[in-house]
Amino acid sequence: MQLRDLTLDQLRWLHATELHEAFPAEELKPFPAMEQLFRRGAYHPVGAWEGETLVGYALLWTSPAAGYVLIDYLGVTAARRNGGLGGEILRLLQEKFRDWEGILVESEAPEGGPEDALRRRRLGFYQRNGFRPLSYDCLLFGVHYRTFLLSPNGKGTEAAAMEAHRGVYRSQLAPWAYEKFVEIPRDPTRPAVPAASWADQTNLPGLGEGRKDDGVC
Repeated sequence: MQLRDLTLDQLRWLHATELHEAFPAEELKPFPAMEQLFRRGAYHPVGAWEGETLVGYALLWTSPAAGYVLIDYLGVTAARRNGGLGGEILRLLQEKFRDWEGILVESEAPEGGPEDALRRRRLGFYQRNGFRPLSYDCLLFGVHYRTFLLSPNGKGTEAAAMEAHRGVYRSQLAPWAYEKFVEIPRDPTRPAVPAASWADQTNLPGLGEGRKDDGVC
């Protein structure tokens, strides 16, 4: 298996098929938002290939802070799940970014609902593959995530990782939108807000013009 960059057309196909099947609406960016980031050079979709067959993917969002990258989406195609390929993709990503200070991951936190078993498996998956949990969580569009860091060159720190993490979202969202939809680190004392689908926010980058004041908060 090897990693190869995906073209914009391949990313469009992936979004319409595998991503829609694998991720709930509140966690999935609409394709126009990904396309905008891709054209700016901040979004780097890579595919995991066995020959000419796509078996997995990692969609990577680079931070303005040099040396850090966020795994925006990671997955194995529906036909190849439960075969250990996810861990191999992470190993290949670590090799790809071996000179970088940090690979960041957000993974949904257990909240006492029916999906908690799956959420715990995801959290354990990253820890088994060398990612260490950071002391801060984040709240993104009303969804609570745990955060993890793997430092390929061993130089990454939590303070630098948090600043890079903030920079990822600040680089795309207007200040008002960052304040409304992003909380890094999450403040557990603040009132919870309802989950908000990216697809419903027509005022966000890549989804139209103008500010919509009757949003989710």
